[in-house]
Amino acid sequence: MKNKTDLIVIATAKAKPGKEAALGVALGEVAGPTRAQPGAVSWTLYRAGATFVAVERWSSRELHDRHLQGAHVQVLMGRMADLLAEPPSIVEHDIVVDDA
Repeated sequence: MKNKTDLIVIATAKAKPGKEAALGVALGEVAGPTRAQPGAVSWTLYRAGATFVAVERWSSRELHDRHLQGAHVQVLMGRMADLLAEPPSIVEHDIVVDDA
């Protein structure tokens, strides 16, 4: 169920030259485990060139924080060290107006 108390998270990662495919695979591998976690409402991955953007919706900030401590996220962070051109950006947004 979607509601205005949900949290929107926009995570951006830019691949090193030649590492775009590997970063896409690494990010894609966390889709299933992330979507299966308690509080995950949606998770979608987009790409423009070397930049990947994950748009996530969580039922609460607490459950998103718990997700960030999960094993699959920790594995991803370790893998991304060799793939990223710069540190990733993870920004949390409160919903002001929703179409739901």
